[in-house]
Amino acid sequence: MSEDKTTEERNAGKQQVSAGKTNQTFTKRNEDFMFRLKKELSASDVAVEKQNEALEETKLRLLAGQLKGETAKQIYGTPTDRVKSIVEGPKKAPVETKYWMKALDNGMVFLMIFALMFGIMLIAQPKSITSEPGPAGITAMLAISIIGGACAPFLTDRLQPTSKKKERTSIWKTIGMATGMILVWMVAYMAFSSLPQSLNPVLPFEAYLVLAAVLFGVRMWFKRRYHVTGGFL
Repeated sequence: MSEDKTTEERNAGKQQVSAGKTNQTFTKRNEDFMFRLKKELSASDVAVEKQNEALEETKLRLLAGQLKGETAKQIYGTPTDRVKSIVEGPKKAPVETKYWMKALDNGMVFLMIFALMFGIMLIAQPKSITSEPGPAGITAMLAISIIGGACAPFLTDRLQPTSKKKERTSIWKTIGMATGMILVWMVAYMAFSSLPQSLNPVLPFEAYLVLAAVLFGVRMWFKRRYHVTGGFL
């Protein structure tokens, strides 16, 4: 009896659409798909109005697909997959990571690493660091991180397989660019490290460790907020 009742319900739910003077009906598989979709939607928390809109949209899409030989499975997968797409809504297009986002993200990584490293070194060897600050000075640390962050995206965009560039850069061009970026960064590193202590003071180790911790938190928020992908870490 239950099987007969189910069959009757499916027949009752058979969909038709009028296109001019012709009527198009569902194939048995598409009819079964719609029956199961209605059942799963009814059991979901989707608002009735949204259910009706989704069912109408699904119906028209399936009927249009039938004319091309497409099945419900090819178009939507399973009824459960279709319900999931209705609940979650249309997928958002991936957010493009702009250059300034990559540069800022990489700059924070460099500064975070330097701050943590020199903070620990100041605990272990305070006199040697304070007597000759070099890259441990806050001015040099900031400048080196900014320049490194600005240069890094040009290199990572060519090394990472997720790059959107259609034309693959030759290996020799990539090596040449990498070498050039490293040289620029090394020149900046040596130039700012040679600044006098009056222009490049060393902060207490506590300040560096706090700076590293704050940068870690800010970077995590920044990556989630702007969906930044790529980078060194």
